[in-house]
Amino acid sequence: MEDTMIVFDTNAVNMLPPEGARADFIRKLRQSGHHRVAVPWMVLEELAAHQAKLYPVKYEAVLNTLTRLRAIVPWELKSTLEPLDLERLMNHWRDVYGEIFEVIETSPEVARRALAREALALKPAKRAKDHSEGARDVAIWFSILEFLKANPDETVCFVTNNTDDFGDGITYPYPMNEDVEGLENRLTRITDFNEVVSAFTRTVSGAAAEVAADELLRSRAVRARVAQTAVELLTSPSGFTGLDTDDTVVQWRGWWTAPEVELLTVTDVTGHEIEGDVWYTANARWLLYGLSFDEDAADPRYTACTWETKVLFSARDGAEAPTVLAPQDPQAPDVSDSACVALLKRIKERTADISRRTMKDVLGATSMAEVVVSKEFLAALDVAGTLPRTYSAFLPKIDYSALFPSHNIAAINSVVQQMGPLVDFSGLNRSVAEMALQQHLDLGESLRRSLDGLVPKLDIAGLMPRTDFSALIASTLAKGTAAQDSDDEGAEAADNQLSFEDAAVAEEAVDDGTDPEPHEDTDS
Repeated sequence: MEDTMIVFDTNAVNMLPPEGARADFIRKLRQSGHHRVAVPWMVLEELAAHQAKLYPVKYEAVLNTLTRLRAIVPWELKSTLEPLDLERLMNHWRDVYGEIFEVIETSPEVARRALAREALALKPAKRAKDHSEGARDVAIWFSILEFLKANPDETVCFVTNNTDDFGDGITYPYPMNEDVEGLENRLTRITDFNEVVSAFTRTVSGAAAEVAADELLRSRAVRARVAQTAVELLTSPSGFTGLDTDDTVVQWRGWWTAPEVELLTVTDVTGHEIEGDVWYTANARWLLYGLSFDEDAADPRYTACTWETKVLFSARDGAEAPTVLAPQDPQAPDVSDSACVALLKRIKERTADISRRTMKDVLGATSMAEVVVSKEFLAALDVAGTLPRTYSAFLPKIDYSALFPSHNIAAINSVVQQMGPLVDFSGLNRSVAEMALQQHLDLGESLRRSLDGLVPKLDIAGLMPRTDFSALIASTLAKGTAAQDSDDEGAEAADNQLSFEDAAVAEEAVDDGTDPEPHEDTDS
């Protein structure tokens, strides 16, 4: 497709990271001189709004927190918060996306016609129960048609997966068929970014990048980003299939925390050239293992699955992380695949080792605050291959009144301040610790909700986040991979995780200040 205006709908570039691989790809398309890449003004507003919409909610949460804090301290707080400025944040994102895309303006006439079309509930607007909606879709549609009429030598390729409202690109429902009359041959439709890559680049051999692709996708940083992407993308009300710790097929609906990730295979590496720069696409098959949930999000369990994705990446030095273009639904691992089974076994062993090291860190606490909080966190660790059925059952509230005189607020504050660095909580246990800490601080419900939303939603098209993600095992493995203590570990359960008896002995040891002895299995 030569000399085409590529116009993106919101769903094709929603939450697009400005420095990611797809943004660079779009910039290169524009720089090629063969294609223009644009969004209608309404899409630009939606992109900015989706980035800024949580700002007022989080601002209010901080205000409420300050109000509650003022109510319990006997002095005037010096903390202040600058006034809410939503338009400033909106303008920031308008500028950011305005640098990536050309913007097709929406005229006042188009805006009026869009509202009138919505009132009639005619396509691309629609009827929703007792009201009409879709004026923004109509504005996008009319803006594209207005551009075509004003530029008779241009053709437009509209990128959207909204086939319900915009049609399939071949036939159009009334009155869209009348809207597009005479322009049909200059307007085409594709559904996603993957098709953009195929349609607007020159295919070159990917053989030279196969080794580089395998090495890149196996790197710890990329696997960490895949893990976070899995948390954001893999949610389903109907559920997926996976294997539990006994290799029994189970249903799950989402990840409770970021899973462990390993690359199984890389296939079909293909190069796509734009003006001398080459991007590659490849089919990657991943093995995921971690805490998932089904209907009851408070009852997580270890689950394994395989996940096939198509990824876009560059082999240039310093290039951004790969972008997921076409993720498939995860499946239960094939137990007849020896390579997959062997890799899953290693992941389980590594996960169990993380739990053991975390337990050791907890038992190594020395200060008063560390001992108190460590004792309470013992119940939150996954020491027997499963977690309590409800969050509230993780551990009892810390009774601060029994630990300190009621008037000694400074002592209580000292305990709270020491909670943060006391244990190297990483990977699967980190979420447990953070949740337990929130419960001990007895945060209000509204603040808890705001904390839950602190991590922004990722690109729904599958972009791997650029934010610095704490890998499941990064902090623990940074201490060095120590040789396995076969004599001590041989007494542990077959699943390489501590038993409840060991946990009890460990907790008693904290009480009397002695070193815990490993529990002897009387059945062995």
